[in-house]
Amino acid sequence: MKIVDVINQINKIGEETKDKIAPFQVLKTFKSGRSDAGVYMVEYGTANRVGILKVTKSNEAKVFQEAYGKASENNMQKYIAKLISSYKIHDKNKAILYVNLYDLAGDDIYNSETFLDKILHEDELKNSIISAITKFLFTWNKEHIKKSLSPMDIVKNELSYRYMDDKYVQAFKSIGIDKDIKWISLDGTDTLLPNPYYYFNNSNIWDDLTVTCLTAYAHGDFQGDNIIITEDKPVIIDFCDLIEDCNVFHDLRYLESITLGDCLEIDKDSDRELWSKVCESLSFGITDIDIPQGRGMSLVRQLMSKLRQNVKLIVSDSRNSLYDPSFHLAGAASGLINMRKYASVNKKKAAFIYTAFNLKMLDRKSVV
Repeated sequence: MKIVDVINQINKIGEETKDKIAPFQVLKTFKSGRSDAGVYMVEYGTANRVGILKVTKSNEAKVFQEAYGKASENNMQKYIAKLISSYKIHDKNKAILYVNLYDLAGDDIYNSETFLDKILHEDELKNSIISAITKFLFTWNKEHIKKSLSPMDIVKNELSYRYMDDKYVQAFKSIGIDKDIKWISLDGTDTLLPNPYYYFNNSNIWDDLTVTCLTAYAHGDFQGDNIIITEDKPVIIDFCDLIEDCNVFHDLRYLESITLGDCLEIDKDSDRELWSKVCESLSFGITDIDIPQGRGMSLVRQLMSKLRQNVKLIVSDSRNSLYDPSFHLAGAASGLINMRKYASVNKKKAAFIYTAFNLKMLDRKSVV
């Protein structure tokens, strides 16, 4: 739906309801490389305030207060853009869309960009900004509750409504993966990888295996479109997919996995070979990772290591491997979400490989 039509509809609603938030005017369009959602910087109201407008299929109003309240308990609310208003409109096919308006305060808001835009432009991200992003992930949702859970239950909860829905099933079908096959051979190599469709389709496969997992609220869609980078800090929007009692590593691994897909090409044989090597290196280590060299890898090598630095907020001693399995499960779940999300078959295959390498590292004895 064109933003002009969106603005016309919400301005009309504002006039009819006299909500004092309209009129709206678009100042800047942020790029969106992967979904139907659009993100815009807008001027709104008679006081000419500046905010972020996101057009999406989800209604955040239901969960925003829950997330904002939890962040406030941990003094992290300054990193969340406050939801000012949510408008319900219809596109040309009469499908429902929600237009969410967020307040964006600060001295240099006009130079704000999304995390995704920064990545696509290969702009440098300040260390302090990256650190603030990952500190937020592990702090806003405290206290974390330690549980012993089956791998199946952990992944199902991370996938939430996506688990075994039609898009999930069709994603595997589109890349020729059967749920009854235990091992998959990586194209053109001798590498065998466990099939996530097999292992996360039947809980009996895991017998009584449980892993230690820290659980908390998760943003649920922590990707580049939902992180606004201002001059001095990141600001988070869109808690529509908020998840309760979720693996504490979920949001970090999701940001990592989908950002990897934004950075790397996977259409050529050489691209796919490099992708596999990167996935293997990211699954093999946690804070100490050795990412391979290659075309376009400079940004990836810097970014991935920085994103994982604040894992120390969860596991202060790198020798403590108690939470390694839940870390790998978060990677597997994130890859499955991306596989379901991507339209491109090659992207789906890439997400499958990311998932499979994380599953392989989960617990090789129990996986075999």
